[in-house]
Amino acid sequence: MDINNHSYGREDDLPGGAGDDKEKMISIVRASGNELLSVAEKAGLWERIAADITQPPVRLWWQSWKVAAAVALLLTAGMGWWQWQRTQEALPALVAFATDQTYARGDSTMIRMILGNQQQLNIRNTRAAITYQAKGTQLRVDSQEVRQELAAGRQVFNTLLVPYGNVASLQLEDGTKVWLNAGSRLVYPAAFVSGRREVFLEGEAYFEVATDAARPFSVYANDMKIAVLGTAFNISAYREDIASQVVLASGSVQLEAFRGPGKTAAPVQLSPGNRASYTGGDGHMTVDNVNVAGYITWKDGIIVAEHTSLLEILKKLSRYYNQPITTDARSGNETFSGNLDLQKTLNDVLDIIAASTSLKYEKQGGTIIFKTR
Repeated sequence: MDINNHSYGREDDLPGGAGDDKEKMISIVRASGNELLSVAEKAGLWERIAADITQPPVRLWWQSWKVAAAVALLLTAGMGWWQWQRTQEALPALVAFATDQTYARGDSTMIRMILGNQQQLNIRNTRAAITYQAKGTQLRVDSQEVRQELAAGRQVFNTLLVPYGNVASLQLEDGTKVWLNAGSRLVYPAAFVSGRREVFLEGEAYFEVATDAARPFSVYANDMKIAVLGTAFNISAYREDIASQVVLASGSVQLEAFRGPGKTAAPVQLSPGNRASYTGGDGHMTVDNVNVAGYITWKDGIIVAEHTSLLEILKKLSRYYNQPITTDARSGNETFSGNLDLQKTLNDVLDIIAASTSLKYEKQGGTIIFKTR
């Protein structure tokens, strides 16, 4: 039956034949929120359902099943449309810009700055220090002075790309300090506009946010939004990791999902010493207490471990030294406690781990593998 060949002026004009059942069905259709179906389409669906309902009683159980299936279909469609609408709200301009970027962390072994979508700076220092001055029109990259023209009334987004094997520190135009770990990308305005300060992070960064009550500071990372006024915290939001983590060192931050499955959940407030873990795939967030030093001392060139999973430590070392490192299946549950000085060579660091555990390591192809002795 082609429902487009039928014309009905109102929902009340739907064909009859099912008495109270008809009124119940109309109520269900209205309640489902399915504005994607026209009145004519609803009428066509009703005709097919009503025809089944009015069949001989001997098949009534079969028709009841069909009615239930049709109702479930309408409700599912309605709920699906409603959820879709919830996730289709306009993204902030900064997030939309960062999402559309095609720059990849593996494109280069050098730190890169992209000023707007135009000028690109390659930084050979693997421990770069960058400072913005003069309301974003002037920046210092190590010992080099760089000027950036900013058009009045138009916000310009800059990008800092830190590949594996590198780290960088950045002072934004407002005085906020950011330390970027290996394998990270930060997108930020050259100069913040009045009313808000927003940046986008992929990877890991430690923030010391300059206090400015008139302009709240927000970090977008994966599907999370972290809002602060002035505080210090660490975010680890690598795309390849299952969960993103926020660890609060001081002050207070509020977390919420700005898109994805967790969008309908209430915001979560963190206190110093709290760690929030957020899984974007299902929108699940947990909060616990941790030793903050184990999550922020990387910016000072140290890993502090306290019964920490060896796999987690090796993942950090792999990014920091740009060297694939893993364990065999038998060694996957090992833990490590102690301090690792990242100013030392990779072999020195691996020797300390091997001496403190029951493991040895060897190189197979391009990968270092820890194994049981």
